[in-house]
Amino acid sequence: MSRLIQAAVIFATLALLLPACGTFSARPDPSRFYTVTAIAQPETMPAKASSNSGGVSLGIGPVRLPGYLDHQEIVTRVSQNRIDLSEYDRWAEPLETNFTRVVGQNLSVLLHTDRLVFYPWELNTRPNYQVTIEVLRFESNTQGNVQLTARWEILDTSKRLPLQAGESGITRQPTTQSTDAAVAALSEALGDLSREIANAVSAIEKQRK
Repeated sequence: MSRLIQAAVIFATLALLLPACGTFSARPDPSRFYTVTAIAQPETMPAKASSNSGGVSLGIGPVRLPGYLDHQEIVTRVSQNRIDLSEYDRWAEPLETNFTRVVGQNLSVLLHTDRLVFYPWELNTRPNYQVTIEVLRFESNTQGNVQLTARWEILDTSKRLPLQAGESGITRQPTTQSTDAAVAALSEALGDLSREIANAVSAIEKQRK
């Protein structure tokens, strides 16, 4: 009789352990990874200036983002003084790196040039103009908007003189209430900022001709 009791106890113990083993099995990572993207290049785009021509050459950077955006998790502003970090939605690379590269891609398309270097650059590759950007906000909020606020400056690299400065405040409305749509709207806002800077560079070039 005691053996029957022992067998029953062992069987019951195994029955309890099997579901527990299932709960500790590997689960797929639910994280989703995002990047902001550059503006689309027109299908009929004028040929870019070659690196040996007199076309505009730009140095991009430094570009600085506030510390609260220095997270892999995507930030949402909940109130004036509060932000939330997404549990699963993350940037695929450091946001400052992604932001800087996309600004360069956008300006290359808008100004029809491939004469771009990124800060810091070597002395023998010094560009005509340097574009610096200080980002104040680059985020979505719970009201369904995304906001980009940034101060930017265009410098004459040969004389180390500021040529033009501005502060841009851009708001975009995502098409839906989702992280995919919010990141797409952030990309559009970054395109708007790039257009403002490109227009300023073009105006400086016209004044110098």
